[in-house]
Amino acid sequence: MWIDLVDNINTITHLVDLINQSSMNPHPTTPQTAALESLMSLLGSVKKALRHELQDGAEPAVAPMLLRMLQLCQRHPGITQQGLAQQTSRDKGQVARLIKELLDLGLLSKEEHPEDRRSHRLLPTPAGVAKVRRFEQAEAGVAELLFGALGAADLRALTEQLGALKQRVEERLPSGEAG
Repeated sequence: MWIDLVDNINTITHLVDLINQSSMNPHPTTPQTAALESLMSLLGSVKKALRHELQDGAEPAVAPMLLRMLQLCQRHPGITQQGLAQQTSRDKGQVARLIKELLDLGLLSKEEHPEDRRSHRLLPTPAGVAKVRRFEQAEAGVAELLFGALGAADLRALTEQLGALKQRVEERLPSGEAG
């Protein structure tokens, strides 16, 4: 009886070990895929931190993608929709939807282009300028959280490594999709 009980316990223990091993690592990972998973997790956390920094409680936060478009309009006063599409490597339809949303929110204005009546110059409104300023403050806060403990040499090395990784990825993309 004791021998049967011990055999059953050993069998159950062996099965539990197998289940634990398969659930802990359902897919074999390499150091490269583990690094990619860590990077994707970090980017998700950065996005959440940026959204948190942007919430001021008084009004709903504007999506970071919209704020990035608005920031480009501020940095390049009078940029056109086509110029934004080129700057961001996004398709014209998506840029048009984002511009419409910024116009509807009162953060962006458009005026007829003096040289091309088919085109419009895009300019942030005073409310848009304030949103960009808040966005840049939020970015600075998240950047400090991420990189504040790094020395200048480490920060330069990290920036170089990230640039090299980006270049490698973009070299594999079809022409026109890199950005």
